[in-house]
Amino acid sequence: MTLTETLQLKERYLQIEDLRALDYCERRWKEQGCPTERWPLINFLERMLQELKNNGIGYPKVLLLRKKEIQRRTFRPEPREERIGPREPQCPNGEACKECKGQGFHMLPGGSGTLCMACLGTRRKIGVSPALSEGS
Repeated sequence: MTLTETLQLKERYLQIEDLRALDYCERRWKEQGCPTERWPLINFLERMLQELKNNGIGYPKVLLLRKKEIQRRTFRPEPREERIGPREPQCPNGEACKECKGQGFHMLPGGSGTLCMACLGTRRKIGVSPALSEGS
C-alpha cells in the first residue's frame, strides 16, 4: 500500500512539481511506518506540509485538501486489513525503469506529468508486453 493509494489520489491530475513532492512524501510515509489511522495520518500530513514548505518545494494542494477532509471526517481511508494487496511491480535486480529513466513519471506537454505505467511510479522496470510498449 502506498500513500497515494491510501489517500486515493489520481496522479494524472497532478503537476510535475506535485509528483516530485508526492514522491518525497511517499518515502517519508514509509519511514514513519505507513500511518493509516485518522490522527497519525493527519499529523503525518501536517508534518509533510510543513517540511515541504520549509524546504521550498511547495506542497501538492491535494494533501491539504485530504488532511482537511480527514479532519472533518468527509474522507476516510479504508482500514488496512480490508484492503486488497498493494500493486507492487516485480523488478529483477532492482533495475531502473527503461520507460521513464528511473523518474517514476513521464512529462506531458504543458508542464504536467503522468505516472509511468511500466513501473507504476516505483522507478523500476517490470515485465511489459511488447504489444503494450508499441502503443506508447
